[in-house]
Amino acid sequence: MKASEVASRLQLSFRTEREYDELRSALIREQDHREHGAFIFASQSDDLRLDVVEVAVLSGDDFSKQSMGFLELREGALQDVIMRAHRSNTALVEAHSHPFTEGPDVRFSQFDCRGLKATGPQISWRLPGRPYMALVFGRNAFDSLFWAKRKRRPKGVVDIRAGSTLLNASGQSYLAWEE
Repeated sequence: MKASEVASRLQLSFRTEREYDELRSALIREQDHREHGAFIFASQSDDLRLDVVEVAVLSGDDFSKQSMGFLELREGALQDVIMRAHRSNTALVEAHSHPFTEGPDVRFSQFDCRGLKATGPQISWRLPGRPYMALVFGRNAFDSLFWAKRKRRPKGVVDIRAGSTLLNASGQSYLAWEE
């Protein structure tokens, strides 16, 4: 199977290219080569499209560990954003960077996948009727996964619409996913 043949694809829609560029600039920083993260809150406009409502870029205080190859949220940070998504009736999207990854084949690391195997199904269960999405950004491409209905395996990938531009996820993580 090729990345372009992934069965289920959602679309996360940013109103403008500038809004999307601001997220990328917060995650991939020229003078700071550590991984960075953000949470995105999105409303579902139909079965396949979600519209970005808010982007919350995380600061150093939100992490217990942050380095060039590792990012770990502080105790309680994930609970806080899950509650925020629950109260606002939005879907939750986590995003982080792999600042040294170049080329089209960006994907989640093995460490990322281990964490997502636990959090993906749990958060999709805690936010019923809404998918849970994860994005990882390299320097010039991104990859994504999404979970729905507390399934253990991701259901597919998330493409991004930035204004009028459609950006496709690499699909590499979905194709390589192992139970």
